[in-house]
Amino acid sequence: MVALPLQVALIITTYNRPDALNLVLESVALQSRLADEVILCDDGSDSNTAEIIAFWSSQLPIRHTWCPDLNFRAALTRNLGILKSTSEVLVFVDGDCLLPPSFVQNHLKLVRPGCLVSGGRHLLSDEQTKAVLSRSEAPSTVFNNWKFSSWPLGPLRDFSPKNWESVRTCNLSMYREDALKIAGFDENYMGWGREDSDFVVRLIHSGVKIRSGRLATCVAHLYHPESPRDRLSVNDQKFSETLKNPTHVMATSSILFS
Repeated sequence: MVALPLQVALIITTYNRPDALNLVLESVALQSRLADEVILCDDGSDSNTAEIIAFWSSQLPIRHTWCPDLNFRAALTRNLGILKSTSEVLVFVDGDCLLPPSFVQNHLKLVRPGCLVSGGRHLLSDEQTKAVLSRSEAPSTVFNNWKFSSWPLGPLRDFSPKNWESVRTCNLSMYREDALKIAGFDENYMGWGREDSDFVVRLIHSGVKIRSGRLATCVAHLYHPESPRDRLSVNDQKFSETLKNPTHVMATSSILFS
């Protein structure tokens, strides 16, 4: 029996940055391997974002999840995206990260059941970001950096299977069943910080290993001012408990396991 090709969903978080989201969706449409689902996880954006989504919905297989704007709730919005997806593989990116043409294809080459692929990012300056958003510079020029090279690193990709500090949710892929096994993201994290690290550490506790996607799966991260850190101390305290407790696997999720 011939195995069917894997289905892949792009899980894209966004919040009131329609100009950036428009560029991101343009890069999604230019992929050498198109995603089967493009799920926009909207943390309470206004109608300007809805207009961008409506425009691209005629060209991409978009599904839109939205929750009210009640502070930074990335954990909840990503869980809504996981719930909406039906694909075997999930690729998480942020709504201000541009994808080079081979991005989805390379993630699919690297991802395995029981592993998480941790991609890289190239941070753009404020000037570069303004240039590509205004179209005074072609968006494709952001990929003219060594980080977007592709190298067959072989066993080196599996050299640090528990290095949670190397992982960012602006660029990672995994099997959907592995995310469901730990009930997704912990929705008790509100405000900026640590919900992504908590997710990765609980995956490691469940037996998932980290593969490096550097020099194969890099994104160009548009510049933005730092988010408020007013909840960081509370989130740090919660995350420290996850780090200390290797038996802690399941999240507090009202969405995936209600």
